[in-house]
Amino acid sequence: MLDPDLWLRQQLWEQLWKGPAAVSAYWSIAIQLVCVGLSALGSRGLQEPNLWILSIIILLGVLLILGDEIASCRNHRLGLLRFSAAQSRDRIEKLGIKSKQVDRFLNALWLNRELEFSFRNTRLQSVVLMVLALDLLSRIASRYGRCGRKVFEANQDPIVSAMQLFECVPFTDVDKILVEPLRAWLKDPPKFDPEGWALPLFGKF
Repeated sequence: MLDPDLWLRQQLWEQLWKGPAAVSAYWSIAIQLVCVGLSALGSRGLQEPNLWILSIIILLGVLLILGDEIASCRNHRLGLLRFSAAQSRDRIEKLGIKSKQVDRFLNALWLNRELEFSFRNTRLQSVVLMVLALDLLSRIASRYGRCGRKVFEANQDPIVSAMQLFECVPFTDVDKILVEPLRAWLKDPPKFDPEGWALPLFGKF
């Protein structure tokens, strides 16, 4: 089973490259680099101002990325879980899957004040494991290309069931009910093996 703490660290590194602040900063820097290059071909008087602007953009970009990372680590990394769950939803939507249950779970991560208050005090392990499982399954399914939808749908039931129970159970009891089933699924998750377990289900790709 993938260690949740190790997975969270991996998500933190991924946010450095794919987070909203990071993407905005990298695009701004790239555009300004083009401007610096064009000014080098033209008037020399524009080179110094463009270099100053580039330095300011880089500094602001670093500050934005650091701010994003710090915000993600607050409240026992609830922001990081939101980022990861949103990435997973984007992957499955690219496969043509529109899951109302995943949408409701993501809305709860962002909008449920009681959940946010719970994370201020302690991390709900069941929420971490649900986001981890969704991330793992969505990545595996996306690797199958056009057959990824079938792969996701064939393996989603334990995750979807956990999300349904999560909506009904008080947060004080949710870890007692959901942690063990989620750990059991994560101990033996589907693996990328298009010629193996998926072949009997779907035939040759």
